[in-house]
Amino acid sequence: MKIVLLVLFSSVLVSTSVAAADVDMEKTMKQMALSFKQANEAQSIEELTSALASFKGQLQLAQQGKFQADKADLYQQGLKELASEVDQAQLLLEQHNLAAAKQQLIKMDELRIKYHKHRKPSFWQLIFG
Repeated sequence: MKIVLLVLFSSVLVSTSVAAADVDMEKTMKQMALSFKQANEAQSIEELTSALASFKGQLQLAQQGKFQADKADLYQQGLKELASEVDQAQLLLEQHNLAAAKQQLIKMDELRIKYHKHRKPSFWQLIFG
């Protein structure tokens, strides 16, 4: 019985680490965009809290993804900065400050613009893959 539990536990750990390596970044980023849109459209603290929770879950998933080696540090830094802004927005929501939390969304969008411009492939990457 102990061996069966040990094997089962080991397989769960292996599948979890494989799943983390197989993050579909395109799908994750699209879900983040949807959550961000919902956050922008939120009219109440509850709606914004829910949208930010979804966004943060996708953000944590994105942080586990694999990136191009030459840009991995840059992207991780961007995700770290984004996580900090999300945490700040959530703190403001806990203080029932919807207007200030909405202002954090502007900062989050500025980070999106800043880091997304780095994701465009170079001319050589387009030719040689």
